[in-house]
Amino acid sequence: MFADNWKISLRQISRIMILDLFGLSSLVLPRIVADMTGADGIVCFLLGMGGGILLLGVIQGNVRYMEGSYYQYLKKTMGQILSDVFMVFYLLYFIILAGYVLYQLDILILSWLLPKGNYWMVEVLLLLLAAYGTFRGIEGRVRIYEILFWFLGIPLLIMLIFATGSVDTDIWTPVFYTNGRGYMEHSITVWSYLLPLSGLLFLKEFAQKPERLVKSGKIAVITVTILNVVIYLILIGNFGQKTVQVLKHPVITLMGMVDLPGGFFTRQDVTMTAIWFFALFALLHTGVFQGTLIMKQLCNEKKSNYSMWVALIFIFFIADSFIKNGFMEDIFKAYQERIALPGMLVILIIVPLVYQVRRIMKKPEGEKTTWENQSK
Repeated sequence: MFADNWKISLRQISRIMILDLFGLSSLVLPRIVADMTGADGIVCFLLGMGGGILLLGVIQGNVRYMEGSYYQYLKKTMGQILSDVFMVFYLLYFIILAGYVLYQLDILILSWLLPKGNYWMVEVLLLLLAAYGTFRGIEGRVRIYEILFWFLGIPLLIMLIFATGSVDTDIWTPVFYTNGRGYMEHSITVWSYLLPLSGLLFLKEFAQKPERLVKSGKIAVITVTILNVVIYLILIGNFGQKTVQVLKHPVITLMGMVDLPGGFFTRQDVTMTAIWFFALFALLHTGVFQGTLIMKQLCNEKKSNYSMWVALIFIFFIADSFIKNGFMEDIFKAYQERIALPGMLVILIIVPLVYQVRRIMKKPEGEKTTWENQSK
């Protein structure tokens, strides 16, 4: 179901991770951090990047000990009960994330592409497309997005270059006037939007060079941070903080205001929406894939696809709750920052420590541990 030869390249992984991280963060984060003074928001993006690299560090601490799948590694280290609890934690994260992304896709499509459309029909169609992509396998998915990567990236870079022409740099000042609490809260928010990096744990068994898997994540984090900083500075320089705060998708609004030479392209906002559509759909697909993979492993399901349909149903109802209840966005933000982020850090730190302690306790006299061998 998931792969033809169970191997995908690190280049493919880094590009799909860039799309996963960029789509949602570039749509949501500028509006969140825009209440800071001047260009102070870029400090939060950079601190969030540091948090992402720290997250990758603890992921690497787990990947180095994994001989099979992540679930097998957890069972070997923590036992059946705790490993199931941890896997359910990851399952809930990816399912809730997919539901939130589906909600953002609803808003994107109904605001810019199909103003008179029905949201639940859009959700069903998108979920069916995600189901088809999951059924076809991870290799087909990464190959498609490897091709789309440059078709999406080059127009975005061109539009950002033209958008710099109308930037008022005076709006970027004053700098460093935000209080320390503001920096801390927004940096944690930025960090929480990098949690899809945890999907690397489940990709080791599919990667051609699993020992370098985390390097792909670092490339993605740095690339996405640079793009988000540039977009944020352009948005603030064009609209100012107060306007960016009230716009639902400020970056797409910006794309519609860019003056291209010759004036031959008057509705580029609709075309540029495709960039965020495919990026968000990539993250939705990641949520469906990871959720299905985890559920299959928990249920020991090998040939059927019941887990995938169960995951899709949960994602649909979560997205529906976001549509019908405005306060759900605040709940999702709190969930990411207060439950998902600290929970993942605790799991990723504790498991390799327990693994190493068990290795030391079981080590025959005179035999070196894995850590000692690697250090040597």
